[in-house]
Amino acid sequence: ARLNIGEENSGKLVAHVRQKAKEVCEKKGLDVIITDGPPGIGCPVIASIGGADLLFVVAEPTVSGIHDMERVLDLAKHFKVPAMVCINKSDLNPEMTQKIRSFLSQNGHEFAGEIPFAKEFTYAMVNEKSIIEFDPDLYASRLLKDMWQKVLNRLNSKSG
Repeated sequence: ARLNIGEENSGKLVAHVRQKAKEVCEKKGLDVIITDGPPGIGCPVIASIGGADLLFVVAEPTVSGIHDMERVLDLAKHFKVPAMVCINKSDLNPEMTQKIRSFLSQNGHEFAGEIPFAKEFTYAMVNEKSIIEFDPDLYASRLLKDMWQKVLNRLNSKSG
């Protein structure tokens, strides 16, 4: 399912889409569902987290980015969902990036990695491709592949 910018979202809608995704995966023999949740901690986010095996938090190195990350990590803890954190655009504010890394370390949260700002993300979007489809050999593409492998390893260690 896909919502367009500005369309109404609700926890019920997210729960419905997740149920349909589960049905499709069962029919096709797939075992991973990725739910891209909105920022914040409202009902749609709660519906995205509930019953998840892993939460992958993308944080930006800004005051509001750190605040949102802390709130969603608290929510994950409340629902007993393990979380990993990625810092996006990590090189735009090195001081805040370090604050995030320190917070994660001090609070026992798993650090997935960081991605520096790269104009190639914009080029990929203009071409309606992911950065990996656009150019799999870019540094950012390699970082994302490494993080995806960490996610898979984390999921496999939980099920194994």
